[in-house]
Amino acid sequence: MKKLVIGIDIGGTRTKIGLVDLETGEVVETIIFPTEIHNARRFEQGIGDAIHDLKLKADEMNVRISGVGIGVSSFVFEDGTVDSTYGFMEFMEDYPLAKIIEKQHNLSCRIDNDARLVALGEALYGERRGFDRVLVLTLGTGLGIGFVVKQQLDGKLPYGHMGGHMTITTNDFPCYCGKTGCLESLVSASGIIEAAKRGSWEEKNRELPFNVESIFKSAEAGNTLSVRIMDDFVSHLKTGIGNYINLYAPDKIILGGGVAKGLKPYLPRLQEDLLLGPFKRYEIQIGLSKLEEQAGIFGSAAQFK
Repeated sequence: MKKLVIGIDIGGTRTKIGLVDLETGEVVETIIFPTEIHNARRFEQGIGDAIHDLKLKADEMNVRISGVGIGVSSFVFEDGTVDSTYGFMEFMEDYPLAKIIEKQHNLSCRIDNDARLVALGEALYGERRGFDRVLVLTLGTGLGIGFVVKQQLDGKLPYGHMGGHMTITTNDFPCYCGKTGCLESLVSASGIIEAAKRGSWEEKNRELPFNVESIFKSAEAGNTLSVRIMDDFVSHLKTGIGNYINLYAPDKIILGGGVAKGLKPYLPRLQEDLLLGPFKRYEIQIGLSKLEEQAGIFGSAAQFK
């Protein structure tokens, strides 16, 4: 009997769940809903309902689900206990998520850091072909980082945990980690909104929804404040990319996550005038994820590959 895997990507805003065929590289069915961050019972209920629905789908297809893979924004211990999300999910402190899923649904469950799993998904199912060293930056509510080396794809997961907490400037937003001017606090959705609040963007653009997409679109239309916000954003992201290049020497950087969807017009600026490379004739390509939101679903499920 054919086997499928449930992949779950717990994001800062939304939880994406998919029924994945790892052999064909296809997400057969997808369920998306707002991430519950306050109440453990409601969180478990939402995840449980989705798993139940996907089990029914698998039964209709006469296939077997071989496990549940989950990506979460935290360090995860080998037994599937989530260390901490640093306040993002109020109840998720020393949280035995794998054991909860296995007990409630009678399915094997494997969990790891979400950014690492996004990188794994991009490495196995995305547009990394032809590149040996790939850095994946997930620009969402926060910033996730995963680094994949071609020779490493032997069942081991990519590097990356807290790479977003790199100080870019010392006179900007304080980050939840305690430092000021972290890359994560400047190039995430949260950072863009914070910059807009500081410039009273909402008061000056009452006819527009106050969200990242509106800020991106109004910048393209020439809105002065939005253009300044995006100029700062691109400058900070470019500085971070330069630092990652010196640390990892990737030959490709993939930008994913919800924020990355609006970055196509800015790719030439991110690529141009990069400083001294790690070796002579060093070249780097910077592009957007082709998998987009499915990268985390694929990576989570690929823990069973």
